[in-house]
Order: sequence, then structure tokens, then C-alpha cells
Amino acid sequence: MNKELIEKHEQVLLRAMPGVEQCQETLRRLDRQWTRATLTGKINCNRIAQTLIDFIVTTQANFTALQENLVDTLIQENTQKVILEIAAVAQVAIDILKRNLFERTADVGFLATDDDIVQFLLSQADDRKALARHDDAAPGMFSDSAAAARIEERLLEYRNKYTVYTEIIVLDMAGRVRAHLDRDNAISHSADPLIAQTLAVPSYVETYRQSDLAPGRGDVLLYSQAIKNPATGADLGVLCLIFDFDGEMAGVFENLKNFSSDTVILILDGDGKAIASSDPAKAPVGRSYPFSLHDDFTMTQLNGENYLSKTLATKGYQGFFGLPWYGQTLKRVTTAFEDDSNDYSLDEAAIRRNAIFSGRLIKLEESSENVLSDLELMVQNGEIMAARKSVQADASERIEAQALPHVLNEIKKIGDQVQQVFQTSTGGLLRLVTASRLHDVQFLAALAIDIMDRNLYERANDCRWWALTSDFRRMLEKSTLPEADRYRMREILAYINSLYTVYTNLFVYNHDGKILACSNPDEHRQEGRGLNERYVAETLAISDSQLYRVSSFETSDLYEEHGVARHTYIYNAPITSIARKGAVLGGIGIVFDSKPQFLSILSDALPRDSMGHILDGSEGMFMEPSGKVIASTNPDIKPGDKVDLASIFCQLDSGQSTSHLVSESDKLYAVGCSRSAGYREYKRDGAYVNDLLAVIKVRI
Repeated sequence: MNKELIEKHEQVLLRAMPGVEQCQETLRRLDRQWTRATLTGKINCNRIAQTLIDFIVTTQANFTALQENLVDTLIQENTQKVILEIAAVAQVAIDILKRNLFERTADVGFLATDDDIVQFLLSQADDRKALARHDDAAPGMFSDSAAAARIEERLLEYRNKYTVYTEIIVLDMAGRVRAHLDRDNAISHSADPLIAQTLAVPSYVETYRQSDLAPGRGDVLLYSQAIKNPATGADLGVLCLIFDFDGEMAGVFENLKNFSSDTVILILDGDGKAIASSDPAKAPVGRSYPFSLHDDFTMTQLNGENYLSKTLATKGYQGFFGLPWYGQTLKRVTTAFEDDSNDYSLDEAAIRRNAIFSGRLIKLEESSENVLSDLELMVQNGEIMAARKSVQADASERIEAQALPHVLNEIKKIGDQVQQVFQTSTGGLLRLVTASRLHDVQFLAALAIDIMDRNLYERANDCRWWALTSDFRRMLEKSTLPEADRYRMREILAYINSLYTVYTNLFVYNHDGKILACSNPDEHRQEGRGLNERYVAETLAISDSQLYRVSSFETSDLYEEHGVARHTYIYNAPITSIARKGAVLGGIGIVFDSKPQFLSILSDALPRDSMGHILDGSEGMFMEPSGKVIASTNPDIKPGDKVDLASIFCQLDSGQSTSHLVSESDKLYAVGCSRSAGYREYKRDGAYVNDLLAVIKVRI
């Protein structure tokens, strides 16, 4: 924590720390009493106790230095506690958003190659050519509104699975809208430069601003990609996905505010302008806010009140950083330092004994004890000297000797009171910081399980949408799969897998459960193999395109490493006939790369130091309520292992979180746990039940 930055704002910070301010005032009062007692000693006992008086003055100076150190430490530790809390919220806000948006870049890349959309635009182009050859043709003579309706029905089915989009638009090369979803969006043509920009690049374009594709709706977040003729590579048009940015941020803010009261959370663009706000009344969108990515904190004013703010850039996700946006959290200074340690049952003795963060405070306390011990020894020697002088010295010295014990006892009493202030202040801060750590691990556990739910929500969407690939449905209608079709099926699967890199393999199987094609060339050996797993039979028994099935978290030779089967989830959806409604032809299975993906989520949730390194002694785990481990950052705990869970963790309901202290040998840990609550409709609509727990353990 930057001392100069704290000193710059010390008076503002100190006024918001009543306990520290009271400590400072008490120490000043005791220091004045000490000065008066010392002056009394000089006046009444100087002849016989000059050396003692000098020692008292030196001791007072030592105590004064320690007092200043104590106050500085209390201010710094209190401030650091708050900054760590709001920094975690700022980091989470931007990283959760960026994880979500990474999935959107894959979505637009895949949907832009959808064969139905491609063929739709090809037919539209053919109609225009035919119209050009018939000068006397009536406008619309060759248009096919039925084809547009079919495409819009397909787009609607896509949005029903990926509920994060408010609009999907298909445009031709002239910017004409050929199909779109939102009936309230009255668009027929676009002159947005976005179209030319998209056609000029080989991949997607991410845009956030106003657009005539969403007139009157202010800034919107669009993902666009060129739609190409697969045979020639020629451009046919542009696909645009409009992301439900406001809806997504409302959900993110709601979750984060549960763990960070009296805060405002913002997403800022590269210029510091807010594009999303958890509290638009206090911090409106569209306004610019001061920020620094290098300072420990920034002091900001909202409506005339001081706020501590912390701004952070995203850590990125799988190499994706997206637009230059930042997460910022602001916390009102006047309420930032309220003591919530009474909300926890804390063993102060155990904290003093085992907490590693308490070292600096305990050292400060020990220094004051050493000074006090020297003072006590001085008082004892002074009392002995006074007693000797009382019987041996002349009359004037005897008078001074009789006065000296009163001075020494007053000094001793003041020293004891100073020491009591030290113990009370350090003890209070120890409890406060410990309570903060308990709050942090509870928050981090909730964060980890939320990111996990969001991640697996996308997996449920993916398998259902890819099962609707028209090529797959047409190929599976055949009694046997020609080799050319197998090659094409592999090609499609491989392209999908190249966009959605969280899978080790995608495979298509027929109604008998026999694998027909795989995306991963290393898994082509699986082709021709029959699958007897329960999730396959369950998938083949459903025909509703909104339903899917997921394997248990178990070992599978479809997810091997060096020939050893590993634990994972395999998501499945039925592939149905286009011509025969309800007829199930087979299914698609997608093998989630659970080991690195879950470890990445857990690692992102662990606390880090100022250099970005995970704090020593920190661990994270996903597990089932039975204690079966899904993933662990502790290399000694493997997926599939069983661990003992605290009974309080097993009793958590959906979406609940808790934390407590755990002592192991001479080490003290804060352990937080949160139970899965699902995301959007995932694990909330009854289609899939999979209660999981996240546990975060941090040494304190």
C-alpha cells in the first residue's frame, strides 16, 4: 500500500475511522498526562532522580514513536482491507463479462457458416440475378418471404438456446436486411460502416456504439462476421448478433452487490466513460470517472461525497481481451470502515498465535511491551532509591524521595494505559482483518461457482444448437454413411471445435449409439465404436430440441490423457429428422475439457498479491455435496477423490454461501463455501439438476 497516497488522503480516511481516531486522541491525552507527570518529577525530584527523569523522557519519546507507528498501521491496514475488497469486485465484474463475451466471438463465427443461412443468401442472390434479367418483372416477383420466415424461425430457435441475444440480423452485400428476429426493431436497410469493416476482415468484429441496426436504442454491443460462399469464398453478406449487454450486467451487478454493500460498480470504456452502472442514480452511465490503473486507489466524489475507487483491466480469457474496458468499484468513505467483526465468532487468541498477517501488528505490540517492561524496571529501581534516600539523605533530599514514588506510580499508570490502548487497538484490527478474510473467501467461493455455472450453461447451449446442424440431420437420414459424408461431418465438427476451444472432442453418433465422426483427428479411432453409456440412451429417447443430457462426472476413455481415462462431463443432444418431426436419428456428444477449464476458474477465484501471484496457502475446490472432488488446485487432491466436508457446508441451500476459520497444526485458514444456483435458465428450469459446491481456502 502506497504510504504517500495514504498520507495525501489521511485526514479524509481518519475521519471515517472512528476507532482509529479515538485511539489517536486517547494516546494524545495520555501523552499530555505523561508530560505533566515528567514536569512534576523535574520540579520536585530533580536533585535525587535526574537520571530517572532523563530515562522517563527517553521512554516517552520511544512510546510516542510507537504511537505514531500504531496509528499509521491502523490507517494503512484498514484502508488496505477495503481496497482489497473493492479490487476483488472490480476484477470480477470485468472478468465475468469478458468470459461471457469470449463465447460470443465463437457464436458469431459458427453461425455465420450455418448452411441454412448460407443457402438462404445464395438463393436471394439468385433471385436478384433473375430479377435483373427480367426488366418487366414486378418488384418482389422473385422474393421468397417463406424462406425468410424459415430462417427467422431458425434464428429464433438459436436465440431460445443462447438467451443472451436481443436481436440477430442477416444482411446482404448491399446492407439490406434479409432476416431478423426483433419485431419491435423496424429496420430494412443499414448504412453502418460496420458492414464494410466486417467484410474487410477474416474474422469477427466487436463493436460498441450506436448503430442504425438498433435505431433509438443508444449504444449496443454487436458481434458481426461475414457470411461467405463455402464453394468460392465469396462474400454473401453479414451476420450481426446484438448482445443483451444491459441484461447481462444487471445479473453481474446483482450477484456482486450481495457481497459488497454500499458500493457502486461500473464498467468503463477506454476513456473512463461509464457504459454500465450498478447504481445509475448515483453514478450515471455516460459520465466519465477518474481512474488510475497504477495507483492503489483513487479518491473520487459522487454527489459531493468522497468514495474510494479501484479500477482494473481484465486478465483476459483464453487470450481474448476484447474492447478496452475496465471494471471499477467505488465505496463510500464514510461507511467503508464500519466494523463487522461482530458478525463472526472469532478466537482472538488463535488469531494472534497463528495468523500470518498478524505479524506486523504483534511486533508493534511486543515493542510497546518491551518499552513498558523497561519502564517498570525503572520504577522499581526508583522506588528502591527513594526508600534509601528517605533514611540516609539530608532533609531536602528526603522530601524529594517521598515525592518520587508518586511521580513514578503516575508514570507507570500512564504506561499501563498506553499499553492497554495498544492491545485493544491491535486486537480490534486483528478481528477486523480476520472478519474481512472470512468475507473474502465467502465471496470468492460464490464467484467460483457462479463462473462454473455460467461456463457450463454455454455447454448446454452448444450441444443443443449443434444438434440442429442441417448437414448432420440430412446425413443421418441415410441408412449408411458414405465416406464423403463422414469426411464432411468431421470437417464441420473440426471447424466448430476450432472456435469452441473448451472441448477436446465433438462426436456424432447414430440411433444405435455408434460413433460416426469426431472433430479431433486423434480421436478418429473412436469412429465405429458403439456407446452403451446411460446418457447416450437417455439422449436418444428425447426429441425436444430444448432438452439435453449430461453424463455424470465420471472417468471416460473419451477423455484420456496418455491412455488414462479422466473425469469429465459429456454434454449430449438428440439429432432429429428434418422431414419426420420427432424422429430421432442420433445425437451429438461434446467432451468438456474439464481439467484445465475448472482449474482456470478456480485459479481466477483465488486471492492474489500486488504482483498478481496467488497467495501462498490458498486452495480452491469444486465438489459434489457427497464430498466427491470435481477439481482442486491442490495437486494432492485429484478429481474423483472423496474429502470430508464441514457439516455447515452440506447444509447450504441453492445459492447460499458461508465461511469459517479452520486451524491445522500451527496454521490458520479462512474457508468459504458456496452452493450452485445456476445461471439464467440453466439448472433452474428443471431440465438438469447438478448441485455442486465451491470451496476456497486461504491461509490468514
